Amino acid sequence: MRITSVRRAGLALAAALAVTFSGLVAAPAQALAPDLDPDNRLGDLTLDVTGGAISWAGGPQRLTTETGCPEGFRRSSRAFIIWPDGTWVVSASQFAATVFVAASEGSGLDGQAIDRQNLSETITYQRHASKWGAGGSGGIPTVAFDGHSGVATYVVTCDPGDAPTGTFPTNASGVGDSKYFSVDILIDWNDGGVTGSGTWEIAGPVEKVDTTLELDPTAGNDGSVNLTATVDPPAATGSVTFTNVGTGATVGTADLTDGTATVNVSDLEPDTQYTFRAEYAGDTLHNASTSNDAVVTTVGEPVPPQDTEITVTIPAAASGLRLTVTPGGVALGEATQVSSAFEATGELGQVTVTDDRETRTAWTLNGQASDFARSGGSGAIPASALGWEPQLTGGTNAGTAGPAVAPGTGLAAPRTLASATADVTTARTTVAADLTLRAPQDTPAGEYTSTLTLTLI
Repeated sequence: MRITSVRRAGLALAAALAVTFSGLVAAPAQALAPDLDPDNRLGDLTLDVTGGAISWAGGPQRLTTETGCPEGFRRSSRAFIIWPDGTWVVSASQFAATVFVAASEGSGLDGQAIDRQNLSETITYQRHASKWGAGGSGGIPTVAFDGHSGVATYVVTCDPGDAPTGTFPTNASGVGDSKYFSVDILIDWNDGGVTGSGTWEIAGPVEKVDTTLELDPTAGNDGSVNLTATVDPPAATGSVTFTNVGTGATVGTADLTDGTATVNVSDLEPDTQYTFRAEYAGDTLHNASTSNDAVVTTVGEPVPPQDTEITVTIPAAASGLRLTVTPGGVALGEATQVSSAFEATGELGQVTVTDDRETRTAWTLNGQASDFARSGGSGAIPASALGWEPQLTGGTNAGTAGPAVAPGTGLAAPRTLASATADVTTARTTVAADLTLRAPQDTPAGEYTSTLTLTLI
């Protein structure tokens, strides 16, 4: 697509797209870990202590929930520590209703609220709440915290299916589509690998920051537009998705860099209205938001001048010196864009000068054009945009053809079409000319007419 010109396209699209988004809609609060589906969250995990050492004795000895696993999600249950970068460590144990009757009590897999305690009896080892340390069976191993500090999410799942049949999900699959309970915990871990030490505490609620979104468009001259979204505050991370609201199609997604994200939307149709919308996905500290709609109307594709005609006016000739022309006007046809201008060509029909005077003196046939006037509207093409290249026709001519005149120099002033000296012996001279019109690129579309006046002196 061509949008008239670089200058006009830039102004038209910039005016349509300069929109500041406001009235943003914040996403609902969810667990910190980015890979957890908030719609699958069943509620909070309640721990019996609010913090301590990362060890068997320092971790929580009991965890409870207000509800149990719902029907269809009672096949098994697993415990995870999930970090904000999406990595996780899983407990070595997996609660299953089919292992021991005693193990299912308090597991949540019978539909009753979860109540898991760190009991020492061998038969009930699978009811351990956490056992944060290297020793024992079924606990979250110390390696879960190795090299990590910051807020993580402690998750207990209710896996899809109904015990006792079926295959348990693998720990490598992560939480997946399981329902889950969760609580965020703050880890302070010292270096030293699995032999290191650290402390934990229940993290306070994450107060996410609201964001604002501003769209700054930059139009190209090739039917495209750059949409640059700027999220405030600039510390926000994540991605912005741009959508064509009319089709529902995503026109681009870009990650934020220093608070900005840019996509290029190309192949826009001329004289067409588009509606775009930007959505910021949010991150662990910033709320997601959806912009208001931005309406863009592209400018129409230019129509070059068409069927340009030239009307010739012939003045009365002196006695014995006559001028005749081929009847009819000259149609230059439909102009085409060549480089930075519109160009049209045509032919001036034969013009004959007959000199039957007894004593022949020198003569000159000149031509001068008026400005091209636009039919039914304002605007004009200067006569200087019309040039010609005269040439003699026929076998014998008394005179000579005038010099070529290039568009730009043009026929705004009288230019020689043909001439003869006083000593010629032949009476007739016939001349024609190739015409070239080169109009500026910003010429408004329409039909234009000029009058070419031929003067024989």
